[in-house]
Amino acid sequence: MKRNTLTSLALGATLVTSGILIGQGQSKKAAPDAAPAKQQRLVRVATLSTVKANQEFQANVQLLQAQRQAAVELNTKMEQEKDAAKKKELKTQLDALLAKLNENNNAMAKAYGFSLTRNYTMEIEKSNIYMLVSDEEAAKIEKAQKDEEKKAKK
Repeated sequence: MKRNTLTSLALGATLVTSGILIGQGQSKKAAPDAAPAKQQRLVRVATLSTVKANQEFQANVQLLQAQRQAAVELNTKMEQEKDAAKKKELKTQLDALLAKLNENNNAMAKAYGFSLTRNYTMEIEKSNIYMLVSDEEAAKIEKAQKDEEKKAKK
């Protein structure tokens, strides 16, 4: 498989787990009168039409996830800190990091309809497979592809 396809598949799994990780900080208690969960369905929120757009999206998602993980770690460190001065300093760092994370998350929502608070599935609609060949082999394969396209148009 092409490396980008594998990366995209890994990203899909990462996107699904990112929503799960977000829920770690939330209360695990359900309200006693909570209504049964409504059935959900997938809705397309973005289409990445080029490899470059896909790579940029993946880089942005990884940045958000890294910032989120850093915030979780900084929050844990702050909660465990005994010294009030150091705790205040960590709180200031955490607030700045959370502000940047929220800013980036909002930018992703505007650009792609993506938010760290949601679960996603990525569907690979098109993959290109390449192989190394000589110039003669390339010409032969390209001619066969053109002939195949002409037949398909008829």
